[in-house]
Order: sequence, then C-alpha cells, then structure tokens
Amino acid sequence: MSDDVIVPDFRGQQALNAWLAGHDAGVLLQGPDPDGPQPVMDGIVVAQDPAPGVRVARWAPVTVWVRPGPDDDSGVREPRRPEPPVNTLKAEG
Repeated sequence: MSDDVIVPDFRGQQALNAWLAGHDAGVLLQGPDPDGPQPVMDGIVVAQDPAPGVRVARWAPVTVWVRPGPDDDSGVREPRRPEPPVNTLKAEG
C-alpha cells in the first residue's frame, strides 16, 4: 500500500470546506504564510500549489490562496452615505 495521495482541486470551494476535504483526502491545507496569524478558514480558494491531480506524500502540505467570500462585509466603507451637509466640515482658522 502506497502512502501517496492525489491532490484534489480545491479552487472555487469555501476555505473551510476545502480544508475539510483536504483532510479527508490526506493532505493539509495551509495559507501562503504558514506562520501567519490567519488560519485557512474564511474566503474562497482561488489558487493552489501543488496543482490538482499531482501525487504527493500523505499529509503533505498544499498551499492555497483565498479571496474574501461574497458575504464578507469587511473592508473599506468609503464613500460614506449620506454625505455630510455642505460647509459643515470647515477647518478652524
């Protein structure tokens, strides 16, 4: 019995679902900075290395890149609405 597994295609999956699928397949998902503070749990997987279909040793790491999901409402909130009334934000002179 070989200890090799085939890397699944995680692209397009929710990060948490991809992590669970990777565990079931015998690989460990990690972000591009494995020592970084953000675990691979949120967002959509957009790329991975090694590529899908590659044979790797069981429990080998697979690096995934994620983007925020469609329901992620974090980030910049500019411009603000409603805008402040004209002439209310004057510099003091």
